[in-house]
Amino acid sequence: MAIGKMRTSVLSAMGLVLCAGLLPVSGCAQHGDPLDAGEADGSRLGIARLSVQAAPTTAGDITRVTVIVQSGPEAELTRDPDGNFIGTLLLPEGSYQIVGNAFVGDQLVGSSAPVSVEIQGGAATQANLRILDLAESDDIGHSPIVLSLTYPLSTVVNQPAQLSISAVDLDDDALAVEWTSDCADGMFSAPTAFVTDFTKPAAGTCEVSVSVTDGELSASETFSIMIFEESQAQGAVIIDGRFIARPMMTLILQWPEGNCHVAPYSSTDGTCQEPITTSSPVELLLRVEWGNSSPGTVEVTDSCGGPITLTGLTYYHMYDWQPPTAHAACLITARATNSDGLSGVWSAGVLVRPAQAE
Repeated sequence: MAIGKMRTSVLSAMGLVLCAGLLPVSGCAQHGDPLDAGEADGSRLGIARLSVQAAPTTAGDITRVTVIVQSGPEAELTRDPDGNFIGTLLLPEGSYQIVGNAFVGDQLVGSSAPVSVEIQGGAATQANLRILDLAESDDIGHSPIVLSLTYPLSTVVNQPAQLSISAVDLDDDALAVEWTSDCADGMFSAPTAFVTDFTKPAAGTCEVSVSVTDGELSASETFSIMIFEESQAQGAVIIDGRFIARPMMTLILQWPEGNCHVAPYSSTDGTCQEPITTSSPVELLLRVEWGNSSPGTVEVTDSCGGPITLTGLTYYHMYDWQPPTAHAACLITARATNSDGLSGVWSAGVLVRPAQAE
């Protein structure tokens, strides 16, 4: 019997579930068979109605399901309009063990453990089978990891420069290597070996690339080699420069009635627009961006002379600032100095106007 292929995803590996309702009524029967059928010896028969829900597997879409009664008949199930596999079995009264098998084409991809069922006259029995996926699970592949790469920064014409690379594949796949160059006259002694010599008959600079592959995934590195004339006293210097910027800061003041943000990327005015109307401590949050340098020292001062206490250090430097109890204009100034000795200064001006005690 031809079974149409059901289109499902193959991204998961789930079991198939078989529900067999066994009704009192050896071979296959259709729904509508009489319930009072019997064998020649007088024993009554039962109808096992079979239904299997097909689930995706790692091997592909289920195309065929069979249910076998050990020491008995086998049912070849057919697909219903809902995509499930259905069928029936006629069994004499007694105890049986049934096994479900699932196939993708001719490949067995799932099988259940034997399940015991009891066929009794005048009673209905249900058996649940879990047809487990037998296909192997496939993990994701991993590209090679380059452990080391060695090469000279310069050489002279016609003098071999030794290049070497070492790599590892976490999936234990065999690795292959290939060396290439953008210099047409550049030559490798062994372009597919992990250790090779590179020579060039004329002066110039060559960009060399090396790729390591496991057959599907690869890792690559690129570098430059300078080639000088042998008769000339030439040299080269490789300069690696880095711009070290001064620390940049964001200063935030928070009090019960308001807050003020003075940030280097968005603020054009360092004066807070809302006055502080409380004499309670104000929370100061200072964020420092150190850039290409290492963190150094941080200092926060107040032009009004109020005490500033460090309360914590997380994403921000956190402080409590005690504003003056009288009407005043204050400047809160933060100074950060990086490990290269460069300092950045950032400040917020604020009007303190505490409520008068009644």
